[in-house]
Amino acid sequence: MGDPEIPPLVKQIVRGLRGLAFCSTILATAFMAASHERATFPTFDYQVDYKGLMFFKAFLGANIAATLYSLFFACLPPKSLLWRLAIVLDVIMFGLLVSMDSVAVAAAYLHKNGDSQAYWSPICSQAPTYCYRVISAISAGFCGVFMFLLIIIYSISVILNPLLV
Repeated sequence: MGDPEIPPLVKQIVRGLRGLAFCSTILATAFMAASHERATFPTFDYQVDYKGLMFFKAFLGANIAATLYSLFFACLPPKSLLWRLAIVLDVIMFGLLVSMDSVAVAAAYLHKNGDSQAYWSPICSQAPTYCYRVISAISAGFCGVFMFLLIIIYSISVILNPLLV
């Protein structure tokens, strides 16, 4: 039994979805990298940026990896044998993005509301521009997650369709 060939139209649709994933993840990267502001607390001044929490650094790293991955596979020639490996790598990248976006949401929640037991005061009231950029980055990151989910669902449905008929 031969290996089924993936139709060119399917590769074009997946390439378009990868382009959208690239745009989403590069926007998330740009917003997170640009998130910095000087905050004034009652007793001191403080520079607030994404480097303050390791969660945001991990979010930035995951989105950089997803951007490069999407760009690589969007530019991949249709005859390449790497297309067979793409579905496995898509699932891995999807898992990485979901976990890092979830951690970034938790960190943004801490910035917004603080933690009274740890004596962590909320900083979004003192640095609203920073918080808007972080929320924009997380939103763009979740758009990238959604694009990868669509890529996975579409790819699996195309691969399984000949087996179901």
